[in-house]
Amino acid sequence: MQLFMVYLGGRIQGCHIEMHDVRFVVGESIEHTYTKLKAQWVGDKSSVHMDSFMAVNHIDGFAVTVVDQPVAQAEQLYFVNLGAYRADSLAEQHDFALYVARSSDEAKQRAKEHLLAGLSHIHKDDLHDVDDCFAIDLLDSQLHIKLT
Repeated sequence: MQLFMVYLGGRIQGCHIEMHDVRFVVGESIEHTYTKLKAQWVGDKSSVHMDSFMAVNHIDGFAVTVVDQPVAQAEQLYFVNLGAYRADSLAEQHDFALYVARSSDEAKQRAKEHLLAGLSHIHKDDLHDVDDCFAIDLLDSQLHIKLT
């Protein structure tokens, strides 16, 4: 089984622009995940499409595998989504990445050092806003991530 990070786009009723989401799915191939991805989309199922995807095999020097038994490990796989602004653009800019870290604070700090360089944030701390940060530790009820 392979872990995939997928960037979906599509329409949601009442919205004027295309919306996006990042989903994590497991399958033998990306094609085997299409039904699950479509079911997970919160908007119009006929408009959802895959903008991009990646097989998650190695992050930060760790091999990433999907196993059916819980794993005791100090590190976890984190997804971090940052938002920031450009002076010449109305839209908030986003970038996201996966990090292996011992805590969400560590993952956030590493993301702030690498993502959205040169953009500003509207908060007084002048740092990129961490819109989302979560450990990818339970993909399905019986699946877990192992880092080696």
